[in-house]
Amino acid sequence: MLSLVGIAVLIYASLVGAMYMNQRNMLYYATTKTFQISESAIPNTREITVRTKDGLTLKGWYSPAKPNFPTILRFHGNGSNILWNMNALHPYAMKGYGALSVEYRGFSGNPGKPTEEGFYNDARAFIQWLEDKGTPEQNLILFGESVGSGPAVQMAIEHPKIHTLILLSPLPSMTEIAGRHYTYVPVELLLKDRYDNLSKIGRIQSPLILVHGTADNVIPYALGKKLFDAAPEPKTLITIEGGGHNDMAKFGINDKILSALSE
Repeated sequence: MLSLVGIAVLIYASLVGAMYMNQRNMLYYATTKTFQISESAIPNTREITVRTKDGLTLKGWYSPAKPNFPTILRFHGNGSNILWNMNALHPYAMKGYGALSVEYRGFSGNPGKPTEEGFYNDARAFIQWLEDKGTPEQNLILFGESVGSGPAVQMAIEHPKIHTLILLSPLPSMTEIAGRHYTYVPVELLLKDRYDNLSKIGRIQSPLILVHGTADNVIPYALGKKLFDAAPEPKTLITIEGGGHNDMAKFGINDKILSALSE
C-alpha cells in the first residue's frame, strides 16, 4: 500500500512539475507564421516596427485615423495573430478610427517568447510609437480581448487619460481561470503569468466598455461581470446573450461597441 501511495505521489509530482515547466507553452498558442499586408481588409494598412525596452524589434500593422478620430490599439487573445487582429478592427477603421494591430513577442514572426511582463513591454513600445508620431494619450482607445485584457488594463493604468478602455471577454485573473480548469494543481503557488486585472481595475480613470457573452465556456460570463462590478464609473456593460468566447463577432458586437463609443 505504501509503495502504491509513493508511486501515486511521484506520478502527481511529475505531472505538476511538467506543467510548471511548460505552462507558458500551454498558455500561449503563438503562431510563428508571417502574414502579408495585402491580406489586411483595411485600406492603407502599413507595417510599423517598434523597439521594446528589453531590446526586441517588433512589427505591428497600422492604419491612420481620419481627422478628429481616436486610434484603437487592439491587444488580441492568446491564440490569435496580427492579421486576424487587424481585420477585427475593420468596422472601426471604416468609421474613421485609426487602427493599430499590436503584435506581441513570439507571435506572427516577431522575435522573443511570450510572458506577462513581456506583453506589457510590447504594449508600452507601441503606445510610445503612436505618441512619438503625435497621437496624444487622450486619442488612444485600448481594446483588449481575452488575455489581451491584461496589457490593456495595465496600459490604462499607466496612461490614465486615454479616451476609452474596451474589454472583450476579459479575465479577472489568470489564476482564477487556470484554477477552474486545473482543479488538481496548486495554481496559486505555481503560476508565473497572473494578469491580475481584478486587483487593478479599480485604478483606471478612463471610461470602460466591457463586452461578454453568456455562453462563454473559457471565461464564464460571471467572471467578466465580476471584473465589471469592480471597475469605477463611467462604465458600460454589453451582455451578449448566447455569445461564446470565440464567436462574438457574429452577434453584432462591433455595432454595439461603436454605439457605446459615440454616446
